[in-house]
Amino acid sequence: MAIFLFPSILSRATNEKKTEITAKTLGEAVEKLVEKYGQPFSKLLFEESGEINRYFRFYVKGKSVSEFNDMNAPLNDEDEIAILIIIGGG
Repeated sequence: MAIFLFPSILSRATNEKKTEITAKTLGEAVEKLVEKYGQPFSKLLFEESGEINRYFRFYVKGKSVSEFNDMNAPLNDEDEIAILIIIGGG
């Protein structure tokens, strides 16, 4: 099972800092996370357009899956996926 690590804002919706999900791709895993945690999680993770919120990035084993959160990225058992918040400013 892949292990997902949640930032504090998503932890408020999941009541967990991490969880395990079995999935072959990042997209499949995200669907399972939405099924598991429901509307509160989904509302935070997705924008109204249905796209992943532009401030979240997925990192698999410490490497960005891409700037555009490639939902076709393959996952393996024992992968650790961190959902990080991108913060900008000046």
